[in-house]
This record gives sequence, structure tokens and C-alpha cells, in this order.
Amino acid sequence: MIRALIFVDNRLASRIALRYACRLAKQTGMDLQTIHIEDTEHGDTPPGTGWVKSTWEKGLLVSAGAEISQLINELKPTCPTLRKPKMCVGARETEILRELEHTPYDLFIEGGLFSFNKSGFLGRFGTKLYREISCPILVVKNVGDIKKAVILIEDTTDLWSLIPRFFRTLEGADLELDILHVKLQKPGRLSFKEGAEAMKTSSVEDVDKIIISAKQMLGETGWSPQKTRVIRDAPAGIVDSLQEYGLVVSCLSRQTARKSSMLELLSHVPSAVLVCWQ
Repeated sequence: MIRALIFVDNRLASRIALRYACRLAKQTGMDLQTIHIEDTEHGDTPPGTGWVKSTWEKGLLVSAGAEISQLINELKPTCPTLRKPKMCVGARETEILRELEHTPYDLFIEGGLFSFNKSGFLGRFGTKLYREISCPILVVKNVGDIKKAVILIEDTTDLWSLIPRFFRTLEGADLELDILHVKLQKPGRLSFKEGAEAMKTSSVEDVDKIIISAKQMLGETGWSPQKTRVIRDAPAGIVDSLQEYGLVVSCLSRQTARKSSMLELLSHVPSAVLVCWQ
């Protein structure tokens, strides 16, 4: 069974992420371990040290625990794999990384509401948490239906990093799956959208190779993509082709993630985004 760690607090983004994760768990049997951190790095400063600090932290956890537990208990009847939250006080990123290092998780989930201001989503990938996390990350932007998913690949995508982790994360899910080979370019240049089989360009051999390889690898894990397409356009121009999907899956390089066109494309996507590292 896949184990996922999901960050929860009392904000709307967290509530949406919980509901999405529960829907996913119904399909996959995913074990959902919740965690809540009273963030002392960006919140209130502990008063003093020793007994005074300890008493203050316990008070924070009691107050927050009642609210978080109520949220979990509301979903528990329809999501039996949802576990009671681990509660702690400290720096949010440090505590999450500590939990991920202490316990082997296959996925980290958190909410990140969709916004036309992309800085919030892009900024996540510059944080210590995202730079150092080893497992795939699921950022939930909306609660949409999880009926269709698409895997985004580029010429440089490491399929051996992407496909096995996709299979591991979504094994057993009842999803219609497509593959989209994106040829990202700057705005203003000629765009192209077509089924992979119909594309007639000088790069068609390379395009065919990576799509064929992806289909073969997915086939070996029991997945059969419904459609394969090729799109050459700027990131903002590709988003319209992704509106029908409840989950968008991609792979990023840690070294170039924040500067990549793929990350920019993912920032425009309104649905949940699953990112694997290569």
C-alpha cells in the first residue's frame, strides 16, 4: 500500500487537498497520514524557554488539535485510510522534512489553490522543503473529478524516473490516461497541436521514439493510454488542452526546476499536479 503524508491546517487549500486525497484513496487504497504543524517560524514566538515554552506549545497543540481533529473526523467515515494527525510545534518545512526522513512515505500532498498570480506555485519549488524532498509531490489546486489524467513529457524527460513512480502512486486507480508530448517555446512563435500519429515534422522520429517508449513502459505496468498528442506552443497556449484533466503528471529536474518552461506550464494548470523528480 502506498503511504502518503498530507499537510493539514484550517485553511481552504488544506480542506480541498484532503477531499481530493480521500477521493484518490478510494481508488487506490492509499494510506493517508495527516500532519499539522504550529509554525513558530512564521507565527507567534515562544515565550521564554523550558517549562514556560513547553506549556505554551502544549496549549497551541490543544487549541489546534480540536479543530484539525474535527476536520479529519468529518471525512473519516467515507475515507477509512485517513489517519489522525501527527501534531507538532516548530518550523513547518523542517518538521515535514523530519517526518519524511523518519518514516518512508511514497508521496507528499498539500493544497495550493489555483491563482492567476503564479508566484505562489512557482515559489514552492524554491523552498527548502521542495528542494530536499525525495518522494513525488501532489499539489492540489481544485477538488475536480479524478476521472482523467495526462502525463506530460518533453524530449528530455527521464521516463525511468517518471513512469515507475506514476505507476507506484496511482496503482489501482480507475483513470482514463493520455500522453501529451509538449514542445515548449516562447510566446509569439508558430504553434502546433495534433495527434502524435499525424505529426509531420523533421523531429517526428524523436517524437515517436519518446511516445512509443512511454506507451511501452506504461503497458508493462498495465496502463493503456487512450490518446497521445503532440503540442508545440508557449506554456500559456498549452493550458487549454489540459482543462479536461483532473490530474496532470510531469517530471522535473531538481537542478533546473525553477527556471524550466515545464514548471511555468504547471503553474498555469488549474487542476491537481503530480510532480516526480529526475
